[in-house]
Amino acid sequence: MGAPRGTPREKTIEPDLGTDLIPKERYLSPEFARREWERMWTRVWLLAGRESDVAEPGQWLTFEIGPESIIVARDRAGALHAHYNVCLHRGNRLCEPGRGRSPTFGCRYHGWEWNLDGTLRKATDAQDFTQGLSAGLRLGALRLETWGGFVWVMMDPNAEPLAEYLGVVPEHLAPYRFAEHALVDDVTLEIDCNWKTCVDAFNEAYHVQGTHPELLEYSDDVNVQIDLYGKHSRFIYPVGTPSPRLGPLGKVPRWLGDIVMRGVGLDPETFAGTVADVKPAVIAKSRELALRLGMDLSALRDDQLLDDYHYTIFPNLTLNIHGRGFWLFRHRPHPTDPQKMCFDFQDYLRWPASLGPRERPAHRTDVQGGTSLGIVLDQDLYNLPRV
Repeated sequence: MGAPRGTPREKTIEPDLGTDLIPKERYLSPEFARREWERMWTRVWLLAGRESDVAEPGQWLTFEIGPESIIVARDRAGALHAHYNVCLHRGNRLCEPGRGRSPTFGCRYHGWEWNLDGTLRKATDAQDFTQGLSAGLRLGALRLETWGGFVWVMMDPNAEPLAEYLGVVPEHLAPYRFAEHALVDDVTLEIDCNWKTCVDAFNEAYHVQGTHPELLEYSDDVNVQIDLYGKHSRFIYPVGTPSPRLGPLGKVPRWLGDIVMRGVGLDPETFAGTVADVKPAVIAKSRELALRLGMDLSALRDDQLLDDYHYTIFPNLTLNIHGRGFWLFRHRPHPTDPQKMCFDFQDYLRWPASLGPRERPAHRTDVQGGTSLGIVLDQDLYNLPRV
């Protein structure tokens, strides 16, 4: 049996992006934010939620994006639907933000009821509407597709299919088998910055030496491959090899030992090899550990077990992907203030079926600085309101 093919690693051709400066108004101007909403947000595929959160008939979740609230629901026949979270009578919100399970959507204003497929089930005192009620009245629908264990929605009925929109991304990420991962943390933080400022913070490694000096001891922030795929992009960030900024190292540095080696059961104090021997040893130990836990990592190359394959899916999704788990960041704009946003953080862990189902964590909300996401993300988020 040959080595796994894994995710394509070939370097893309560098496009000519010009040298024009980006106007600061794109981050500060309410007028530009309005244009973004009209010309961009309403015309792109957006990740609305985890498919497992609406796995059973009657389950629903809401997705808040800009001024819109969207319901994703699975009806009694098992079909998924996406609707605007608005009763058509007086425009009242039907569902509070979050997740739930119910046989219908009931409006708490006048008591109208809507089926999970969006059709009208009951209008209170319908006979009193002398003008009549339109036949086939139903909630405003959005296009919906699934990929990677996630539900995606699109407001533009004439846009391309999701697979076409994602381009190379599904092929690249198929070896990671996202559907086999369990959600282990789910947090939303309100941050005083433009949503693009947050995206910018997570699509390059140039900031590591300034923001994350500790990471230099176990990752190479210099030899980072960056690839552009039209709307989307990625970089491959080597882990398990200290940054060349530190120069030659005679012994295993603390963070390489504590974070990378101890994480797979290797003791840096008794390790007989050199710093250069650490990464191969950790990769071998990772395969051994995965086999013992019942994780099938056979589709991944050795470098994918440790390196961060870091994808940015336009416009607002960041994926930090490793062999045994991934981080998902979703950057959502504020409905009216271009200098505020919501940062959604989800941590996923590869979860062998032999361990049985893992309970979904509760969703938590807070403001930036109120909840710690670990030293690395806390360092990133500290910068954002100050940019």
